[in-house]
Amino acid sequence: MGFVASLTLCLPTVAFRRAARRRLATLVPPEIAAVIWRNALSIRREIKRDRPNHSTGVNLLLRYMEWDCALYRAMREHGLLPERAGDLIAEINWDLFKGPIATAFGATRLAASRPQTRIRFMLDAMFAFVFTAPFQRSKDPSGEGLVFDVLVCPLAAYFKQQGLPELTRHAACSLDYRMAAQWGAGFRRRQTLAEGAPSCDFHFTLDEDRDDARRPSPEPRAHSRQSSDLAASE
Repeated sequence: MGFVASLTLCLPTVAFRRAARRRLATLVPPEIAAVIWRNALSIRREIKRDRPNHSTGVNLLLRYMEWDCALYRAMREHGLLPERAGDLIAEINWDLFKGPIATAFGATRLAASRPQTRIRFMLDAMFAFVFTAPFQRSKDPSGEGLVFDVLVCPLAAYFKQQGLPELTRHAACSLDYRMAAQWGAGFRRRQTLAEGAPSCDFHFTLDEDRDDARRPSPEPRAHSRQSSDLAASE
């Protein structure tokens, strides 16, 4: 299924229509879903005229963001609250990307078994083939590839251009948390470009790292026992 989803992902119109209609059916009655979808088609025809042109990987992502904008606006025009419409966009996008991401992450077992190494492989591959120019990433040398900042994000820039900066959080940023969970990692973030910060910070964490940080060192325990013995002998 993941391989088929990966192939379908190269056809944004087909993939998004299928995922969006399925999710809309869980939110509103069929007749309302049909009206919203027709409106989304009309909006999308209008906004694609100003479609930006970047690298192949970024262009593919922007096709999906274009559909996100169209459907979000259609839902808002029909009276759905911003948070509810945004949450639906987040669910649709995860439906679209979770299969291909899981397939790619599974393939990293062929190269490494250590989770940290596998995640670093995934992140490096994503920025080499998908999140390409004009994306800009600055790595933290102390993070072993799992801590970095994104200095330029064409997705955030696109939503801002469309007058929908609030949609960035639902359509793009939310996927980072879900992706980390799929990889068995934690994720935290303090700021985003969409909120006006100078960068988006990415901090992937692993349970083994947190356990090591909490686990006391054997040396202090040995020292404590020696001190107790000395005190008792006195």
